[in-house]
Amino acid sequence: MAADALNDRHATRTQVHRRLVLQKLLAAPISHAIVESGLDQVGGMVAEASRALGLMTPAELLAAYGVDAAPEFVDVVRFEQPRAATLTRPSEAKRPWPTFPHGFLLGDSLTPVWSMSRTRYSHGAEYWRIRSDGEQRCLSHYAGAGRGWVRAKRWRPPSPIVGTLARWQGQEFFADVIAETVLLTAIAQNGPTGFEPVRPRAWSKTVPLSECEVFERVFTAQVDGVPVRILRRAGEDAEVLLLSDDPADAERVGAGLVEAGVFEAVVDASRLTDVHGVENQWVPSADESNEAR
Repeated sequence: MAADALNDRHATRTQVHRRLVLQKLLAAPISHAIVESGLDQVGGMVAEASRALGLMTPAELLAAYGVDAAPEFVDVVRFEQPRAATLTRPSEAKRPWPTFPHGFLLGDSLTPVWSMSRTRYSHGAEYWRIRSDGEQRCLSHYAGAGRGWVRAKRWRPPSPIVGTLARWQGQEFFADVIAETVLLTAIAQNGPTGFEPVRPRAWSKTVPLSECEVFERVFTAQVDGVPVRILRRAGEDAEVLLLSDDPADAERVGAGLVEAGVFEAVVDASRLTDVHGVENQWVPSADESNEAR
């Protein structure tokens, strides 16, 4: 995706009216981050949930991802395709981990799989544990930008440059689209008029979707010649996602492997070059034009 000057241009992106339900197999570090610190971001490999339901044990599910193991349990998240998130066919490049060049998980399930752009989980996302005896249990759900994961040990304020935002009555808020409404969230010492407190310094209000302009704000850059997406800025540091799954690029940047094909790093902001930003607007009236294939 080409990035233009943030204040100069806007890209329009459309989504599916009937939301596609996806399933994300969680690597152990990601499961831990959700439970311990309320990780609200998702991206990378995702599968069509309705097809993946036939993979009923950890061994069956892992085999579909090319992993020969039979643990006592695995964790997944099932969620509607987030607004403004894009799904693309997996890379055909050879990598040290199993890949899905034909667009399906391995085996006979014929489960479609895509690479999804980084975003926040959609409101109502469910965290499930699948046990070796076939039992499946929902352990938590995502209640939006202000409330986060129910029963997570901590909550981290969402990043303003990952996931949907909304303009409403001349102000910007974090936004969770729920059917024909938008759950707005403000992170502030004192909440706007009409907003209810949902935790310290977090305030929310539900408004009609028709009153909002929903969009995402994406910043890209280069780190030592490697393309990255900026996930968060904190002081002199920047959290970045590599827009490359090449291990050689990750080594050059000093990035760590978060899950198969996904590298992240915390870098000094002075290493960021060629920084560009873009706003991608979500257009509800054109949902059906971008249905995942």
